Amino acid sequence: MNPIRSITKLLSLVPVLLWTLLIFHFSSQSFHEQSIQPILHKWFTKEGMLSVVPEMTIHYHHSTIVARKQPFEFVEFLFRKGAHLFMYAMLAVCALFALVQARWKLGFKILLAIVYVIGIASADEWNQARSVERTSAMQDIVLDSIGGFLGLVVLILCLAMFRKIRRNITLRRGEVP
Repeated sequence: MNPIRSITKLLSLVPVLLWTLLIFHFSSQSFHEQSIQPILHKWFTKEGMLSVVPEMTIHYHHSTIVARKQPFEFVEFLFRKGAHLFMYAMLAVCALFALVQARWKLGFKILLAIVYVIGIASADEWNQARSVERTSAMQDIVLDSIGGFLGLVVLILCLAMFRKIRRNITLRRGEVP
């Protein structure tokens, strides 16, 4: 095998490995280390928060969050779950880019990226179950998987849009695509 190709393959693994380590770093932190509530309390009053949160109750794992009674907890909950979606969307994108060098069909590469995301999400929940002040929830594995799937959908749509724009520019110049 070509040594440059081997190095390129190894380097393509770096982002996915670093992002995976970042996920495990965050999941090893305590709930209080990750809490954004101190910042929310510093920047906003309870009255200000109440003016923007909806009348909504969320039942998640073994807790209930009533937005109008617990606005700071509600916003933090949404932030945390949004962070799950983002982190796993990026993980899936990194995993797919790591597989670009492989000579498999795109559909198989996407499947492998999703399987990797589900595997890391499961290991992440196992890690959280053993971390201080953290709980593990099957719902988070589902949420993380949805995040990975959405990340790949957005990536594929962006790439398709980029190709279309590039093709249109080429056609305007009179070049053959």
